[in-house]
Amino acid sequence: MPSMVEKYSVELRERDPETVDTLFLDNSDDGKIGGINDKLTNLTMLSMVKCGLTTLTGFPNLPALTYLDISDNQLGDEANFDILVRNAPELERITLAGNKLSLDNMRSLKMLPKLSELDLTNNAALGLLEEYRAKVFEMIPSLKILDGCDIDGDEVEEEFHGEGGEDSGEESAEEDGPGLSYLDKSQFSDDETDDYVPEENGAEARGTKRAASGDDDEDNEEPDVKKAAADEE
Repeated sequence: MPSMVEKYSVELRERDPETVDTLFLDNSDDGKIGGINDKLTNLTMLSMVKCGLTTLTGFPNLPALTYLDISDNQLGDEANFDILVRNAPELERITLAGNKLSLDNMRSLKMLPKLSELDLTNNAALGLLEEYRAKVFEMIPSLKILDGCDIDGDEVEEEFHGEGGEDSGEESAEEDGPGLSYLDKSQFSDDETDDYVPEENGAEARGTKRAASGDDDEDNEEPDVKKAAADEE
């Protein structure tokens, strides 16, 4: 597996670091933070899953970061969450599932004023802690969601929005099918509208013409009948 420095170089793809808002550095093998730096001033989401991390030492200043995923690492007593308080004060969501954390390791997270969601699943020591959820909510006053559930234990559905937020009315209209304008005669050329006759009406008109023709034939036959009768007399 590549080092985190190598992963960072590949993921950056020669972009200006200041333009990057999302970065995935998962599955690096050196067990330490590298590559990422203070130039990532607009980074809002950072993922460092399965990187063998035992500490966050070396974490750069990321003033716009709101979501950090550092699940499936080896973070425990040497995690050093204090560095997040200093370098990522805007954090709102942290995923710490699959580490080796205890309650004492995380006390500094209460200093993150906007931290509202935390995932601590699959941390063995926490799972054995009596009233674990109540203690975490008490320790971090800003917290609203823990392990996918609110303070009452009710599951919270994760919301997903596209780049433009909620669906626009135009998109809804497209899903409902074409509007009346699709059927408007303005969609046809002038010649087409002049020649166009609905099939049902056309058939009806032709039937009327034939009926009228039949009436004319009967009228033409009537004088011949009268003439024959006069000759017989």
